[in-house]
Amino acid sequence: MLQNLNNEQRLAVETTDGPLLVLSGAGTGKTRVLTTRIAHILNQKLAQPWQVLSLTFTNKAANEMKNRLSTFSDGDWYSGDIWCGTFHSICLRILRSNAERAGLQKNFIIYGEDDQKTVIKSLLTTSTKTPADYVEEFSAIKDRGLSALKHHDKLFQAYNAELSRLNAVDFGDIILRVLDLFDKNPDILSRYQNQFKYILVDEFQDTNNAQMEFLTMLTRGIENPNICCVGDDDQSIYSWRGAEIKHILNFDKTFPTAQIIRLETNYRSTSNILQAANSLIRHNQGRLGKDLRAMENSVAGEPVYVLTLPTDRDEARIIADAILRDESNDFSKYALLIRAGGLSRIFEEEFASRGIPYKLIGATKFYDRMEIRDVIAYLRLLVYPFDDISFLRIIGKPRRGFGDKAIERLRSAGTNLMAGLRHCDLAPKLRAAADEFLSAFNFDWYSMPPRDAAQALLDRSGYMKMWSDSKDSDAPERLSNIRELLSSVISKYETLPEFLEQAALMMTDDDANENPANANTVSIMTIHAAKGLEFDTVFLPAWEDGIFPNDKAINEGSIEEERRLAYVAITRARRRCVISNSMMRIVYGSRSYNAPSRFISEMDNRFLDFQGGGAPIYSRPTAPVPRPASRAERPSSMVGKLVVHTELGSGVVIEDSGAILTIAFKTRGIKKVARDYVSVIG
Repeated sequence: MLQNLNNEQRLAVETTDGPLLVLSGAGTGKTRVLTTRIAHILNQKLAQPWQVLSLTFTNKAANEMKNRLSTFSDGDWYSGDIWCGTFHSICLRILRSNAERAGLQKNFIIYGEDDQKTVIKSLLTTSTKTPADYVEEFSAIKDRGLSALKHHDKLFQAYNAELSRLNAVDFGDIILRVLDLFDKNPDILSRYQNQFKYILVDEFQDTNNAQMEFLTMLTRGIENPNICCVGDDDQSIYSWRGAEIKHILNFDKTFPTAQIIRLETNYRSTSNILQAANSLIRHNQGRLGKDLRAMENSVAGEPVYVLTLPTDRDEARIIADAILRDESNDFSKYALLIRAGGLSRIFEEEFASRGIPYKLIGATKFYDRMEIRDVIAYLRLLVYPFDDISFLRIIGKPRRGFGDKAIERLRSAGTNLMAGLRHCDLAPKLRAAADEFLSAFNFDWYSMPPRDAAQALLDRSGYMKMWSDSKDSDAPERLSNIRELLSSVISKYETLPEFLEQAALMMTDDDANENPANANTVSIMTIHAAKGLEFDTVFLPAWEDGIFPNDKAINEGSIEEERRLAYVAITRARRRCVISNSMMRIVYGSRSYNAPSRFISEMDNRFLDFQGGGAPIYSRPTAPVPRPASRAERPSSMVGKLVVHTELGSGVVIEDSGAILTIAFKTRGIKKVARDYVSVIG
């Protein structure tokens, strides 16, 4: 088991006493270290499986860890007994076991974003904000930890009171309620502190304050806690989601006896790609410091290519040309990583017109699809008849004639809408519709396999018939998605409540999409969505100031997270990385002229190849790097000449980099433009 580890990895596995921070760079085998470490602890009988707590950020990561652990067991322990899961799934398990002490009924429901919006909408009178704005705001408050309980905003308090009335918690409550439970019940906290002898945390750089508070509570008062956190400060890219890089930077202050081990041997990328990424990230001040290196005896590989094109259309065309030159027809080797989703349109158009199959990753996730959420609402109402939010979602699917006035009558007729539907005095037509709806739920579902119960409910309610009869062009796809949910997902669970609990967690899971490598398509996705993935060739378009780094980061001086994002983008590439920028780009319908990204100039030229004539600008006390001999001779210098551009007007050339000129325009300031787009005056 240990013989397959390098020296750094083995040290991280065998250092089992006290707090440990494992700084694991991109592609250095952190999952192998985590799983091997757990197996080592159990094989050495340092703990029983149920005394190990392993925390991840996605269900995908948790499942991968469980699968790997099952191969390590020597028969003396069972991997299923390990407490391995996301922060939210582990806290949910604690909350279910202690519901009454946490002020909840045991059968509480978990509300997702759509449910939260519905609750907030029912509470709003007039506001300039949308329910979605409040969902984001309230989630951010709860992610701060126990301080959220002291937040006195009236709508926030009313929202939480309504959740309590509905016997529901939102996603942020799952951890917050556990923190409150531990804070008010020292005996419960002590029980879990005594149980978990070893705590392991994956992707530690992504922890928010509530998650960090959970960890510090579990280790509070323990002199030398066995907590091992694995993460990479250089890949901390989720501050907009509440992640705090200070947690990993201050680990040795939180745990004064901590050891720090660096994993720097990369098993993914070539040396040139790694050296380019290293030279970029060194510009960040807020980091603990490490340098990725390729495996011993590995080839340097191709340089990181930098292309400067006249327009975004040229950029899309050049990238399509490069993909089509590959005669293997293996499109899954390629990925196009963009800073923002809106940049994908021009590449989608080019790929479609050229016959390049592609998939837009991170579009509508499976659990975000309307029909999937409808089915889950039907099932929730079957299992939890008091669930008013699910009732409101599906009472009109198919249409049954219940408008706002009828719903208000139902509210006043019972403790919940389902009860109101049974007892309310309704007009004959509505009464018939109500009885038909109620009868759909009146069957012995709990004695049936979950898949059969779900199928029966959807048939009895008329929901499947609604889509079968629909003339909508996407109806067949929606029916196919429902069948997929029934046959491939629900059928795996022993009970419907178990499925519903996991579905609630999956709805908020960023990795709920299938692996893009499973299809023979070019993957197009944002850099954020690409974290954790790898491809043979990665295209990184639109590296221009104002786009990447974006204007907000430039104006507010918060450039370091953008640089970390660039570092993540480069290190997704195994063999080839191509960075491109264009001198003219259509952004939201308007032409934009941006300088190449400052991140390009921050990288060491020795690991770059400027294919489009862009000027390498990297200050080093060494001789300049020569251009490749194959590059065509450039035209004579235009520095000092007066030129005119059709949109920017007249100006003087102050720098000539071949295909790109830097021009001081009379009315538009200093801009970089393509040589072919200007004319010499006189």
